[in-house]
Amino acid sequence: MKRSEYASSSTNTAKGSFRSLFFSRPLFLGLLLLMPFCSQAATESSELTQSRTQAVTTVVLGIISYTRWSTPPNPVRLCVTAQTRYADGLFSPLLLEAPHPIKTQRLPLDSGKLSQQCDVIYLGDVSNTQRRALIPRIAGHSILVISENDTECSAGSAFCLQPRGEQIGFKVNLDALARSGVRVHPNVLQLARKLGSS
Repeated sequence: MKRSEYASSSTNTAKGSFRSLFFSRPLFLGLLLLMPFCSQAATESSELTQSRTQAVTTVVLGIISYTRWSTPPNPVRLCVTAQTRYADGLFSPLLLEAPHPIKTQRLPLDSGKLSQQCDVIYLGDVSNTQRRALIPRIAGHSILVISENDTECSAGSAFCLQPRGEQIGFKVNLDALARSGVRVHPNVLQLARKLGSS
């Protein structure tokens, strides 16, 4: 039985169509009234995505900083794969200038390079079947897998991010972590327990 610790991303309108819309005054006025609300919702959504992106960057870099490999990589090779919502901050060139530099690249999910050129895999929006298929491909390599979209955290990822409003928590799959070939400082697991009980 798997164990997990819980913790807390113009169309061109034809002139005829535009005239039809314009002269349908009730509909046109209704759309005008709705526009400020649509704009506000889009702004709020954009702000939420930005906040979560910043939070994901902080959490992922924190996890990596507490991770140890048998042979310390320099730089740490972070691979982002599949479609992601909140990974943009992980591509900052400033990460290469950090005391423990991180080099980020994006690879296709079916790339053989995932097992050869990655120390950490940030896994985007994939199905559980795709996630489970990835694990055997990287078996035997010291690779930490962090999932952006795996609520249950039961399909092979060691860490699974959990959005909560503007914040990002995470779950830890202890079985997957044990099989990953890397060690993570107990402070991270204690944080998972603390956030899970809050």
